[in-house]
Amino acid sequence: MQGRLGITWGLSSLHGWGVFGLNLVKELTKGSANGWPRPLLLNETPLGAIDPALHAFLQPLINERERTVQGSAHMAQVGLRDTVVLHSSGNGLVHNEVSARFRGERNVGFTFFEQTDIPTAAIDAVTTMDGMLTGSGWCRDILQERGVPNVQCVHQGIDTELFSPRPASGRLKDRFVVFAGGKLEFRKGQDTALAAFRAFHRRHPDALLLTVWQNPWPESIKSLAESRHVSSLPADGLPDQVLPAWTAAEGLPAGAHIDAGAIANTALPDLLAEADAALFPNRCEGGTNLALMECMAMGLPCVVSMNTGHLDIADADNAYPLTRQTPVTDAANARQGWGESDVDEAVERLEEIYADRHESKRRGVNARKRMTGMTWSRQVGKLVSALPD
Repeated sequence: MQGRLGITWGLSSLHGWGVFGLNLVKELTKGSANGWPRPLLLNETPLGAIDPALHAFLQPLINERERTVQGSAHMAQVGLRDTVVLHSSGNGLVHNEVSARFRGERNVGFTFFEQTDIPTAAIDAVTTMDGMLTGSGWCRDILQERGVPNVQCVHQGIDTELFSPRPASGRLKDRFVVFAGGKLEFRKGQDTALAAFRAFHRRHPDALLLTVWQNPWPESIKSLAESRHVSSLPADGLPDQVLPAWTAAEGLPAGAHIDAGAIANTALPDLLAEADAALFPNRCEGGTNLALMECMAMGLPCVVSMNTGHLDIADADNAYPLTRQTPVTDAANARQGWGESDVDEAVERLEEIYADRHESKRRGVNARKRMTGMTWSRQVGKLVSALPD
């Protein structure tokens, strides 16, 4: 199809949308020789949030974006010829200012949302687009139920070369390391992970909780006040210092928890290599949960809540499913499909991994195989195929 694909969100090495954007740009650039559209950046991308190894590659695209913005500064809305613009949205299908300003000859939405109380006006707006893509089958089904036509699910990908099994450093060889990742908030279920690990640690004092729980949007941390598993919120400060103090206040012994703090996506594999298992009792995922995909690609046995986006990639052959899911309600009735995992079941699954390393390795191998079928190249190819001519 060639032409350009306009990208309305910023790139980053530190969060999900940003990592998605980076890999989309890389794969589109490689695929341009095969007729894929060339990427066109429409949102600001500060290089300080990008892996330095990619700076030289991205600089021409950033320069082009600056020329586009400066040359159209006098225009309220900019029409881009020979361009499909990919408009990102989240909860409420809300588009950013870049989407409002830049329109292509074709306009396609791409959404990951968690709240299901989508306003009728937003549904009406996306029905006028030339296509709608979602990051999970759950999001697709919600939109189809609301009458949105031409909705397709295109999963995000995974860098299976970067995230691949490797030997541990050995510095934690005497510990049974359980990894838990994702930005700290009620939806991500770190409170459930903490409660399960706390009970597991009582039985196995050699266990260590290793986390990457940094949250660039600290206001959402306050959502943990809704939890019945914790009685306090973390204090303000650096995650690697504050979070172990918080988990200690919540009953986890000193030395049983390490938080890695802010860590670049490219540095994460060496950290994950130290883990023996991963724990994801998330209440909702609008996508397939990039942190879970990264752990599966590393060959880690993963304890996974079977709800929303997790259902697209995890099963009893490649993970340790948490099947006891009870509804998570709220006053706005905005949590259709959310699931509350059972703490006792999570402890049981960790016990299975601890007791039977042969079986846990087998499931980890199957997890790796599942992810090798979801490389960024393959998934971006599916995205390109889903775009209108």
